[in-house]
Amino acid sequence: MTKPPDRSAHTEATLDPLRPLSAESASLGSGRFLALYEMGQQLLEQREPAQVLRTIHEAIVRHLQPDRAALLAVSADGSYRPLFAHELDLSPPPEQWPVSGTVIRQVLDGGLAVLASDVRGNPQLEDAESIQRFRIRSVMCVPLGEPVRGLIYLDNRSARPFTAADLEFLTAAARYASLVLKSAEEHLQAAEALQLSGERLEMLQGELLRHEIVGAAPSLLRAYDALRRFARSGARVLLRGETGTGKELFARAYAASSPRPGSPYVPVPIPALAPTVVESELFGHVRGSFTEAVRDKKGRLELADRGVLFLDEVGDIEPHLQTKLLRFLDSGELYRVGDTAARRIDALVVSATNRPLEKDVEEGRFRADLLARLGHVIEVPPLRERPEDVPRLVAHFLARYDRGPRRKSFAPDALATLQAHHWPFNVRELQQVVERAVCLVDGEVIGREDLPEYLRSSPAAASPAVPSAGPPGPLRRVVEEAEKAHILRALEFTKGNRRRAIELLQLSPETFYRRLEEYGLHKRGTPE
Repeated sequence: MTKPPDRSAHTEATLDPLRPLSAESASLGSGRFLALYEMGQQLLEQREPAQVLRTIHEAIVRHLQPDRAALLAVSADGSYRPLFAHELDLSPPPEQWPVSGTVIRQVLDGGLAVLASDVRGNPQLEDAESIQRFRIRSVMCVPLGEPVRGLIYLDNRSARPFTAADLEFLTAAARYASLVLKSAEEHLQAAEALQLSGERLEMLQGELLRHEIVGAAPSLLRAYDALRRFARSGARVLLRGETGTGKELFARAYAASSPRPGSPYVPVPIPALAPTVVESELFGHVRGSFTEAVRDKKGRLELADRGVLFLDEVGDIEPHLQTKLLRFLDSGELYRVGDTAARRIDALVVSATNRPLEKDVEEGRFRADLLARLGHVIEVPPLRERPEDVPRLVAHFLARYDRGPRRKSFAPDALATLQAHHWPFNVRELQQVVERAVCLVDGEVIGREDLPEYLRSSPAAASPAVPSAGPPGPLRRVVEEAEKAHILRALEFTKGNRRRAIELLQLSPETFYRRLEEYGLHKRGTPE
């Protein structure tokens, strides 16, 4: 790389890598937002820094299609070395590399992402040897990390210049990758230091118990380990898991592990909010904005200022409110209902869902750009995937509910039955089974015969019958029958308590009662 004159490249755009996407970033289109989201999912599955770097490199080449590209590591003294290269020979010394050194030094010095869309048309650079010799037409370069620990360099020799949207996409990808790379490096250092020893497992289990998350299954420990690492840096997290897996406990653990452990923790159970007041509950309102607004009121987002906000079942938020939530996540600003003054809120955000949000995006029920902004995905494993934790959970709930002079215990055959169960409602369902046994069994040993009938039945008997002969019926009818059976199961499990059934099923009250009418179940159960 020939040393050019000491002057800056002509730049059409620069971006702060800490704020790569603006409120106007919708110009990127849903395709690129989904590309960022898919890249994030791939990154979160990787624990080795080399894998993370390879994924970054391949994703950028695939989505931006540069003529040449390189991923460079930057040392503390400002020197750099190649990690990956696309159509570039970086085997010679750096001063002989076929790249624009001026642009690279500008990024190193300023820490900003840089776009020079037509460097040959810039009088200051048209005579630079690297530009003429290597026929560079358009250049992008973005930093990795803060302080800069790496660079992503792209250039084009063809007539197609890079655009501002390309720079936004590349900078957002680099920001995302920087956080994951830092997490991967921390993970590698911890793994090398402790080699997942008993000491490390005991430490993680101890932390889990402080948050009442019980278990030692590797999948659970991995999920919690990722959560606390993201929490330490205040990164946004999207918790995904089935009903009853403990997503709210994970959210509270995030708050405790974050830089704001003593600040407000504000949960927002979106399905539990009445549709007519959801906007007011989230964003607040000013006096007179609607009939019942007799005074100014802060919304829950505003109450979370300088604290942690938990958006529970964020996939259930109505489409017309997704735009306002997107603006809040983008800018930190919100408007109370009926107000024209923006209020800036500084809150760490954790979200949770049991919905297939990617499918909702495809069907137009959820915004792709909102999904991309919800943060790093952490899968909370269902109980059926960690049966080895059932005895620990049973012991935990026995200690909570058994207050008699002699502690009860579960017989081996009862524990085996519990471990073999499918647990559609996960830990929450097991908790109620233990509580029921403690209340109803007089003896000190709880046997298999003391368990509810549905647990003692075989899995085949507990499942809806599926005809093995004859032509299959319409798929819609099968889905409706399965849904009806599942709602019946929830009502039986809650002894007819509709409010508890709504919580277990994670449905809005309107959807729940509409299903009761459709399936002729409206006479089943009681409101409370």
